[in-house]
Order: sequence, then C-alpha cells, then structure tokens
Amino acid sequence: MSNSHNSGSASGWKPWAAGVVAFVAAWWFFWFLLVPVGDRYLPLMLGYRLTMIVSNPFVMLAIISVCALTCALVVFQCTNRRVNVAFITALSWLYVIAAVAAIMLKSRGVQGVNFNPGNIVAQLQVSPAVVLFNILVFVPVGIMAHSLHHAGIAYATAAAAIVTMEAGQYAFHLGVCDIDDMIANAIGFTMGYLAMSLWRRAHRVMREGAWYVIGGTSAD
Repeated sequence: MSNSHNSGSASGWKPWAAGVVAFVAAWWFFWFLLVPVGDRYLPLMLGYRLTMIVSNPFVMLAIISVCALTCALVVFQCTNRRVNVAFITALSWLYVIAAVAAIMLKSRGVQGVNFNPGNIVAQLQVSPAVVLFNILVFVPVGIMAHSLHHAGIAYATAAAAIVTMEAGQYAFHLGVCDIDDMIANAIGFTMGYLAMSLWRRAHRVMREGAWYVIGGTSAD
C-alpha cells in the first residue's frame, strides 16, 4: 500500500521537477544563443529595425522566457506521459520554419562555395559556436523525422533538404554553399534520429483522442 502511494506521489511531482529543470537549462541555452551568438547574426537575419526591437532587454527576456517555457512544457508533458497532439504538431512546424529561416538568413549578402571538408577543423578553432549551431539545429529535425517510420526515407529527405538549403544560400546570395555545414547538419540529424530510435524501443506511444499516451519502459 505504501509503495503504491509513494509511486503515485513520485508521478505527481516528477513532471513538475523535470519541467523546472528544463526551464532553467533552456533559459540559459537560449540566452547564450540570442545574446553572445545572436549579436553577430541577428542584424543579418532581422535587419536593423527589428534587431533594435529584439535587442531591447525586456523583449529579449520575454523571447528567451517563452522559448524556455515551451521547452519546459514539452518535458513536462513527456514526463507526465501525455503529449497533446495539436501542441506538438504546431510546435514541430514552427520549429522547422524557424530553423530554415535561421539557416537561410544568417549570412545574407554573402556568396561562396566550400567543398573542402577539412575546413571544419579551422572553423572549429575560429567559430566553434557556428559549428555547434549547425549540429544542434538538426537534432530536433532528426527526432521529428523518426515519425516517417523508415530510416531510408528519413535520411533521404534530410539529405535533400540540407543540399537544397545550401544550394539556395549560394543561388540567392544568402551564404556559402558549405560542405562543412552539410556534415554538421548530418551529424545533428543522426544524433536526433538515433536518440529517438533508442527511446522508441523502450517506450510505447499510442494515440488516444487529442493525446499521445506514452507507455512505460520495458523495465516497468
């Protein structure tokens, strides 16, 4: 009787604890992404007027807090084992749009080609944050692509998207068509896809009305 009571208590507080931890971690992540790194790329992506608005401390804090709260809500729902279908679908599309915009607009006015994969070593020394961004931005894409239920289709779709964006950057003077970026994107995609594959092997996910219900792990 006491064991079931303790289990019920744990299931009650664990989602909230996980959500709080996720909020704090995400808040600092987005602060680093928008402040130290954003100072370099926001003017290129947004233009002068929008950058001045976004650079306002209160606006910046609001954006960071909303992004962190969204991450916390995802973690809360996953830990609570009930994920709202409409919420996660809308969030997925919003992320894809934001990621494409960030990739395509971060180097407006620049045009070039780099097909030497060895340059990634120099880029790691000069701008490690850029390499890290190119990896991390595709981790969620890999997670979402797992829903295609076929690794070949998922990787082919990702490869086509990556090549199209890199070619588009060159064609429209939006940046460098860079093999190093493609490698970093592919690494991030693979990390996300493999992580989701491992997670799905240990969890059952069923659709129940407006919710995805996450079953227990194989150890339960």
